[in-house]
Amino acid sequence: MSISDRLTTIRQRIAGVEPAEHEARLLQLYWNRAELKKELVRLQDERYRLLEQIRVHESAATQAREQYAALEQYLGNPDAGAHALVYFQLRGLWRNCSGRLERFAEQLQQQQTDRERRRQMIEFDQGRRRKLADLERRIRDARSTADVLEAHLKLTTGKLESLRGFWNYFRRRRLREEIEVDRAKWDVAATQVTDLSDEHADAEAASAPDFAELSVDGRRIVNTAVIAYAQQLVLALSQGGLAMLAKETMTKRLLEVKYGDREDCGRFLALLREANATIERKAADLGGLKERTDVLRAEAIYRSDADTIPLTDSIGTLPAPTSLVSGLETANRSGINVLVDDYWDVYKALMQ
Repeated sequence: MSISDRLTTIRQRIAGVEPAEHEARLLQLYWNRAELKKELVRLQDERYRLLEQIRVHESAATQAREQYAALEQYLGNPDAGAHALVYFQLRGLWRNCSGRLERFAEQLQQQQTDRERRRQMIEFDQGRRRKLADLERRIRDARSTADVLEAHLKLTTGKLESLRGFWNYFRRRRLREEIEVDRAKWDVAATQVTDLSDEHADAEAASAPDFAELSVDGRRIVNTAVIAYAQQLVLALSQGGLAMLAKETMTKRLLEVKYGDREDCGRFLALLREANATIERKAADLGGLKERTDVLRAEAIYRSDADTIPLTDSIGTLPAPTSLVSGLETANRSGINVLVDDYWDVYKALMQ
C-alpha cells in the first residue's frame, strides 16, 4: 500500500466511510508492523543496556582480581604484612567511631523529637484549657442575659394581658413594642448560647496537631552535641595520632601507606587495642561531653537564622598530635577541625 493509498484510507475512516475488506486488512498489517518496529527498538536498547552492564561488571571483576593479586603479593612479604594489620585495624577504628557517632545522633534526634512533641502537647493542652475557660465564662454571661430577658418578657406579657378596656390602648401598644424588642434580644442571646456551646464541644473534642518536624533550635541542639562527640572521639584517639591515621586510610590504599618497621607496627597495634577500650570508656563520659557541648553551643555561629550547621571557623580546632612514625602526612598538620575534615563522617550524622 502506497502512502497516498494509506492517506486515502485514513480520510475515508475520518469521513465515516469504511474501506474495503482487503484494505482494512492491509491497514491492520501496517499498524502491526509499526508496533513490531517499536518493540524491536525497545529490545535493542535493552540489549545495549545489558551489554554495557556486563562490560562494567567484567571491568570491576578484572580490577578486583588485580587488586586481590597485588594484595596477596603484598601480604606475602612478612615485613609488609604488619603494615596491613595496622591499616585495616585503623579502618576498623574509623568505622567503629563513625557508627557510634551515627547511633549517637539518632538517639539525640529521637530524644529531642520526644521533648518537642511533649512540649507541643503541653502547650496545646494549656491553650485548650484557656479557650474552654473563656468559652464557659461567655456561655454563663450569655445564658444569664437570656434568663433576664426571658423573665422580663414573662413580666411584660402578663402585664399586657392584664390591661383591658379601650382606654389602655396606647399602653398596650407600647408594651407590645417593648415585648418585640425584648424577644429579638432574647433570640440573639439564645443563639449565642447555642453557638458558644457548640464551639465549646468542638474545642473539647479537638485533638492535638500532628508533630511536623524538629525546630531549627532543636536541630541545632542535636548537631552541636554530635560535633562535640566527634571532637571527644578525636581527643580520645590523640595518642600516636590514631585519629588522623585512621582518617588517612579513608583516602589512601594499603599500598600507599607505611607505618615504620615491625617494632613501630607492633606499637601501633598495642595502641589500637587500648584505643578501642578507651572508646568504650568515653561512651559513658556524658559529663565531659555535656561541658564540651555547652561550650560549643555558646560559641557556634550560623550563616543565617535557618541554618542548623555552625560555621566551621566557629567550632574551633583541636591540636594535631605527633605521630609515632616520622614523615607521615599527619605529622605536619596544624590542627583538626572535625567539620572541615569530616571526621567520622560527621556530616552524615548532622541534621540539615
